[in-house]
Amino acid sequence: MSEASIPAVDERYNITVQEYIEIIHDLVMKQHVARVKDIARLRGVTRSSVSIALNVLRDLGLIDHEHYGFVSLTEDGMALSESLAKRHRLILTFLVDFLEIEYDVADREACRLEHTMSHETLNALVEYVKAAGECPLCNKSHPPDNSTTA
Repeated sequence: MSEASIPAVDERYNITVQEYIEIIHDLVMKQHVARVKDIARLRGVTRSSVSIALNVLRDLGLIDHEHYGFVSLTEDGMALSESLAKRHRLILTFLVDFLEIEYDVADREACRLEHTMSHETLNALVEYVKAAGECPLCNKSHPPDNSTTA
């Protein structure tokens, strides 16, 4: 795996699982805790729907959650969250910096694409962005080739 490649997302982690992990991560980062009521509000679903989803996430080993308690990410849950964040940053960078799409539009699009783009396509995008300019994943800035031929 090259230094800039993105870890593949396990096939067991469908879009819904990924979105719950992102919400839990965001809540923990902003509020230091994730509660069922907050997850339900952000997801736009009932608390009972969240409880069902949390059981799935716990069975997948992505969260720790005691009945009526706070929700926290396991090591695997955190790794998934970090992978999704990398995917999002890469796609957002490409859409804004290379395709010059307005940030808000690009951010919404990146949210959708990060869950559906194949691992092979993402790694090809990493290589393209890395060769063309800045790569947000490898922390290297590659100045454009301004050489001209006579």
